[in-house]
Amino acid sequence: MHGELDLIRRIAAQAGVRDGVRVGIGDDAAVLDDGTVLALDMVVDGVHVSRSTHSPADIGHTALAVNLSDIAAMGARPVAAVVGLGVPDDLDPDDVARMYASMDATAAAHSMSVVGGDVSASPVLTLSVAIVGRMPDGVPPVLRSGGRAGDLLVVSGPLGASAAGLRLLRGGSRDPDTVARDALVAAHLRPVPLVAQGLNLAESGATAMLDISDGLLLDADRLARASGLRADIDLGRVPRAPGVDMVARRAGVAPDLFAATGGDDYQLLAAMPPSAGLASYLTVVGRLAEGTPGVRALRGGVDVTPHRLGWEHGGT
Repeated sequence: MHGELDLIRRIAAQAGVRDGVRVGIGDDAAVLDDGTVLALDMVVDGVHVSRSTHSPADIGHTALAVNLSDIAAMGARPVAAVVGLGVPDDLDPDDVARMYASMDATAAAHSMSVVGGDVSASPVLTLSVAIVGRMPDGVPPVLRSGGRAGDLLVVSGPLGASAAGLRLLRGGSRDPDTVARDALVAAHLRPVPLVAQGLNLAESGATAMLDISDGLLLDADRLARASGLRADIDLGRVPRAPGVDMVARRAGVAPDLFAATGGDDYQLLAAMPPSAGLASYLTVVGRLAEGTPGVRALRGGVDVTPHRLGWEHGGT
């Protein structure tokens, strides 16, 4: 597979947006003229999850949670989802039941329903989830492209937990302490979609937003480019989950860059006007500014932007 971003750009160039559609390819979700929000994400064994580390319930939860996160990033409420299931020969029917029970539990927690889908034989376990949401009355969808120079960049919580959890699962290390280790592993196996926080940010005047699925720096770069601005991220302000620093140092990576480039956090990154009141759960990590569109990672005011901003499918 070629780089994910280049492939999406090529697809978008061939996919027209016609009557009834307000936002097409290029945001966390598509938006129809009537306020309906549509998103689709795939979970593939060996790419996004691993049956060697994830239980069937973990896989089912993750498949729906990552789609709920896209709905959250638009400031929408989830309504329903349909699931395409690719079943390999060695998948036990009881495991399928556990996946769907977990999906239904996650759906119920967000007052939505799994309403159908399709099942097919497949060489590898695949779940493709399409989700439908609705914008609250009077609240416009928060796009990646609405940021303005001078806006503050905020994150909804600590970063690096999922990337650290993945390293712990792969390496079998017992570091850090058990409590922190269990929390880091749980962050990877059971991502938490922040639907309520997305609604709050949309209603509080966020000008641009997306979920941090591929790393803060890479996703800030996407938001900045969509808004035609530069995102300056102060690494010293990036909140890190407990235990992340130890895992990062064991991996030989600076903890601030580890947290800023790790994937699968599913926290929200939003641009907020400086005059907006910020909820207590938000941390200011940078600012949007005029300049060459893209992202800069600053440490003590010095540009230390790495070549690798985050995780990209098929990237180098």
